[in-house]
Parts: sequence; C-alpha cells; structure tokens
Amino acid sequence: MLTLISTGPGIITVNTNSRAAFVAQLELQFNPHPLKEIGVWKQADKTLSIMHIKENNDEQTAQLYAFEQRPEEIMSQLITRSDQRLITDIATLPPLIIFNGLGGDMAAVIAKIKKELPAKSFKTTDLFQAPQESGVIVIFLKDDSSDRQLFYEEALIIDREYQSLLAKLKIHAPRYLAKAFMPDEWHMVDLRVFDRYEAYDLQYDRLLQAIKSLNLGYIVTEAWNRETSIFKEPVGTYRIRLLTFLEPLALKKLLIGLEYSQSGDRMVDLDLFWHNRKISWKDVLDDATTRKEIKQNNSFFPKSSFFAIQNDKLSLIKYCLEEVRFKMPEEDKEIMRYYEKEIRLTSQQENENELN
Repeated sequence: MLTLISTGPGIITVNTNSRAAFVAQLELQFNPHPLKEIGVWKQADKTLSIMHIKENNDEQTAQLYAFEQRPEEIMSQLITRSDQRLITDIATLPPLIIFNGLGGDMAAVIAKIKKELPAKSFKTTDLFQAPQESGVIVIFLKDDSSDRQLFYEEALIIDREYQSLLAKLKIHAPRYLAKAFMPDEWHMVDLRVFDRYEAYDLQYDRLLQAIKSLNLGYIVTEAWNRETSIFKEPVGTYRIRLLTFLEPLALKKLLIGLEYSQSGDRMVDLDLFWHNRKISWKDVLDDATTRKEIKQNNSFFPKSSFFAIQNDKLSLIKYCLEEVRFKMPEEDKEIMRYYEKEIRLTSQQENENELN
C-alpha cells in the first residue's frame, strides 16, 4: 500500500440457515475467494467486497470471502434470487477507510484523531460485529506485504460523512502520523516528473513500481503542474508529494539512477524538492560520503561541486544507476524493463508523428 489513506472494500454480513448451500450458490454466481482473516488476500487491489457468513447466528461457524464485485452488485443479485430463502439476515457495514500507520505508534495517532473527531473505538477483531449505523469505519494498517495485511488491534467508527472524512484524512494524515514517529524520522518531499514524450501513464506506473520496490516512501498527494521550460514554453509536469524515511540526498541518488533505464538510456526527468528547494546532482557531489564511495571505483571528485566537470557527472550517474540495480530485486527489474520497452515504443511513435 503506497498511499497513506485508501478506501477499503465494502463489507457485507450474512446470516444463513445453511452455510454450505449458500456458499455453493455464491461460488456458482460470483466465484469468491475464501479468506482466513481480514487483510489476508493476495490480490488486495482487486478485492472490492468482503462477506462475513455465519450459520444460525453462530459466530463459531463464520467464514470470510473476498469478491471482485462491488457490494451493491452482490446485494442486488442476492435479494432478487429465488434461493433467498437461505438468507435469514443480510446487511452492509458502514464504509471502510484504511489508514496506513507505517509501523508507527498508532495509539498516539488514534488518540489525536479522537480529540478532533467524533470517534468511538472498538477492537478490529470485532469488525464484523461493528454497529450497523451511520458513520465510517477506520482501520489502521500495521504491516503490509505482498500476500497479507496486518492491522492494529484498535479501530474507529467516526460519525462523519464518508467523502468529507476521506478528504480530511488525506489532507491531515501526515499531521496525525507526526505523533507516531520521532520528529526527524521522516521527511516530506515533492517529486516532479517530466517526460518530453508525455507517456505519463507508463512513467507513473514505472515510478510506482520503483517506489514500492526500493521502499522510497508513501504517496501523500499527487497533481498536475504547469511550468515553464528554459525556452519559455509551457510544459506539463506531474507532482507527487512523498513521505519518505530516506534522507533527501539518499533519495536523490536513487532518483538519478531511476532517470535511466536498466540499459542506461535516459527515460525521464525526476526532480526532487525538499522544503521548496530543489536538490540537484551537484548537491549529491558535495556530499563527502558519496564522493568517497565513488572515488573508490571511479575518477577523482573535487572537494567542491563548483569545480565538477562533465566526467564527474557521468561517474555519478553510473554510480546511482548501480545503486538502483543493486537494491532492486530481479523480479522487479523485469517489470521495469517492460515499462521501459513500452515507453521507448511510445517515444518512437511520437518521433514518427513529428516527422510526418
């Protein structure tokens, strides 16, 4: 989960007089996937609904299933089917929001939210017994991996309209998370993405893959910007605000490497801003530790970037590209190569269109 705040799946609770018969009908109609517990599914991005099924109000018989259909679609088909006699009670829980706690002190975050919003606590394990009332359920992600998500033991139900609460949490999540970590433990930075061929969908997917693979940070907000090139022409850039646990110079080194493909071709401009100041490649050269590391394998770097020459910049690019290659798992490199191939095809098409 690369964002701080995301919408969760819809939750349906069903009481049936024959769980086996009801599940058999579900499998024929919807092909759901059984879950051991909430948050344990391999394709979380495709899970739009979760159903909690129990027989004759006996919680010991409860089972969970994940669906790729939306709750309203499932509910509509269930209540109009001829076998609805199997259902003794059916309901949907309040909408769900997932707050990515990044492994921090969630008790402090929850306390801060409860001071500012009309919120009541309940145990996450009691999620399916949450009161079916107005409001929004917020659960807090403690640990995230490729095949499961673990949640903090305390959840909230907040008496607010869903869209307004979602918007508020997206804006204020970094402020709440400030309670979860030491003051200098993380940084808020801006990435500005510029692609002359405007293959932004592919560049975005490639960048997201890199952010996830290299643990660069978590997306807070994103938006389009309109800037002016050195030739005074208006150009579009895509801005991503990132919460990162990396030091800005360490992040910049990886971004320099990510400006190039796995084969060393320039793919995109990735500018980094911290406290409204652009971190440049010269700032990286000014770092004594980085100069020392590169000096061991490459040409000498001057003590001041003022005297840096083009060969030094090329050595820096090579060093940063190797850093990315070293840190990125092989399976992720294959995904990056796919995006890079598609971006090249897009650039070739753009060149052909310009010639025609």
